[in-house]
Amino acid sequence: MEILTITGTKRKGNSLLAARYIAKNLDAEMEILNVADMKIEPCKACYACLFGQDCMIEDEVSMLFEKIENADAVLLISPVYWLDLTGKVKMLLDRMFMALPYLKDFRSKRGAVVYLYGFEDLRGWASNTYNIFLRVLGIEPLAVVGINAALPGEVLKNENVEKLNVIVDVIKNGRRIRSDGQCPVCLSEIFRQENGSLRCPICRSKLDINLNIINEGEVMRDEWMDEHYEWLRGMKRLYMEQREELSRLRDIYGI
Repeated sequence: MEILTITGTKRKGNSLLAARYIAKNLDAEMEILNVADMKIEPCKACYACLFGQDCMIEDEVSMLFEKIENADAVLLISPVYWLDLTGKVKMLLDRMFMALPYLKDFRSKRGAVVYLYGFEDLRGWASNTYNIFLRVLGIEPLAVVGINAALPGEVLKNENVEKLNVIVDVIKNGRRIRSDGQCPVCLSEIFRQENGSLRCPICRSKLDINLNIINEGEVMRDEWMDEHYEWLRGMKRLYMEQREELSRLRDIYGI
């Protein structure tokens, strides 16, 4: 098995140790792609890639897709910085319209998330952002595991190794494992309260207070992604039709 591990930290600590542990216990070949070392420019939101054009930005983002093509499984193992994923990984996520030509091929890949945090009070919503990262690549996470490990090496404590073994299991067997407190549909760990029920912000499922499904959501599934990208293309076409009219609004207000 060939595993690609994506991480986003300059610190050579728990993220790399977790990746090596998983690869060793799967008896797998592993390549680590450290996003922190990549040249990544911000997305210009031009939508050219949604219309089949190559991205005009000259950086290293396309490297990601080449490496995923050669992998059997993709792990996203990275820390939490100030409640969310690390900055370079977010920049890469913002460029993932470029993944559109690869979605059908990537949907067969196995994937999982391990996010590491040092303080429970600052755990934030990184689990969901990392979850979304795999989904916009067309890869449904088989597990999303959070590990409290601040000091380099803490990820190898017994209670944390048990969590790493969950990742070994799901990648080896291709079965999904849902942890306590996660959405039964998409493994989200964050919810919004709406009139006495809970709404998952990823899949948009409506859940009761015990996370039982009231209405199952479809957002971020394969069919929804295809429809969403078509909607975005339509919005680009609409803008081109209304561009002159919208420009006149700026003239009215002198801005």
